[in-house]
Amino acid sequence: MYKKLIALLFLAMPAFGMAQNTQIKLGYLDVQTLFLAMPEVSQIETSLKDLAAQHEGEIKRMEDEYNRKLTEYKDGEAKWDEAIKKNRMEEIQMLQMKVQQYYQSAQTLLQQKQEELQAPIREKLRKAIEEVGAENGFLYIYDLNTLLYKSGDAIDVTPLLKKKLNIK
Repeated sequence: MYKKLIALLFLAMPAFGMAQNTQIKLGYLDVQTLFLAMPEVSQIETSLKDLAAQHEGEIKRMEDEYNRKLTEYKDGEAKWDEAIKKNRMEEIQMLQMKVQQYYQSAQTLLQQKQEELQAPIREKLRKAIEEVGAENGFLYIYDLNTLLYKSGDAIDVTPLLKKKLNIK
């Protein structure tokens, strides 16, 4: 039994030696900075600004209508019957609710549009990271923004990804 154990250890020693000589390649990058450097992102920002301006215009129109009705109410309040005052006040309250609901809806729509437009770019970046990792033999590539420790031996893969994505 003892001889078999020694023989097994001698046979396994080369495997331990190779494991010790194997260098583990770790890479890191700042995903957010790289994402923002991609040319498609500026096009998205322009589209989102245009869409936001459209929604802001609609909100402004609704607020103007609300303010007009409110001024009209204040001017006529003294001479109107209670039923008319109540009806006009309900109109004003409904307009106020509509403005608030539209504002919230517009925020949600803008967020959804941003995610929709950014999804293909994020996917392109994810694929590029995987390709650079495979092509250069990295075991792991970490996002610098969530990294707790970085050794001096870690490799910044941002230049490789910029080359892959044709970012200057």
